[in-house]
Amino acid sequence: MADHPLLEQEYAIDTPESVTFAYEVAGIGNRFIAALIDTALLFAALLLLNLLVFVALGLLGDLAADSLLGDEPPSWLGGLAIALYALLNFAFYWGYYILFEWLWNGQTPGKRFVKIRVLRMDGNPAGFVEVLLRNLVRPVDFLPGGYGLGLLVMLLNEKSRRLGDFAAGTLVIRELADVSLDALAARSTSVAPEVDETLLLTFPEIRRLTSADYELVQETLARLRRGTISQRAVDRLALTIAARLQTDAPQGRGQALRFLQQVAAAYRQLGR
Repeated sequence: MADHPLLEQEYAIDTPESVTFAYEVAGIGNRFIAALIDTALLFAALLLLNLLVFVALGLLGDLAADSLLGDEPPSWLGGLAIALYALLNFAFYWGYYILFEWLWNGQTPGKRFVKIRVLRMDGNPAGFVEVLLRNLVRPVDFLPGGYGLGLLVMLLNEKSRRLGDFAAGTLVIRELADVSLDALAARSTSVAPEVDETLLLTFPEIRRLTSADYELVQETLARLRRGTISQRAVDRLALTIAARLQTDAPQGRGQALRFLQQVAAAYRQLGR
């Protein structure tokens, strides 16, 4: 389900090298679907947990009405089972979003299904602290029910950020599923050549490239593999690097990718 064009926004980050990374902000529609999927999975997990606890209590003889509903307390084993049940409920509720977004690089099962991801405002992956903060504020976003406050805040800011995102310095972006490193390489007229000394002849001014430039190229290629950077950003970086190396800018579809691969390979060859 695609969001309405009026709800789609682009978030741009300027690097010190005057290259802009552009991200498409995830709209309310995609985030709503992701939330529904995650809520359904969390509900199913809690339901299964309830069933397991009731089975355990039944085996311990604590499902009798006078044990659970009456004045007579459950046995110590039944009490332990109930305490574990309460603890697991707490862990499931708070741990679901925190663990998945931390371990899955800003994604939950719902977010992965609709291809959206949590990032820091500087474009870097959200760390544990950011994930923890944005999810600790989730109950406030839920007030007075059904993410009412969170939805209102999202509607009032162009980046569709809820209170948890403001607290953690994060935003949710749409992954560019149609742009991948393999797909772009396949559209290129030829694959990047193996690293050899001929690359130094292709880029005679490769020594003009700084280590920061090389790291930026590598980061761009990595983000392209993850689908979190637009082709326009890749093209702009290729033009900037070409100007730095005083060489012809890449022309044609997919050539920016091949050019950046060759530049990175030549820089590595230079260091050998």
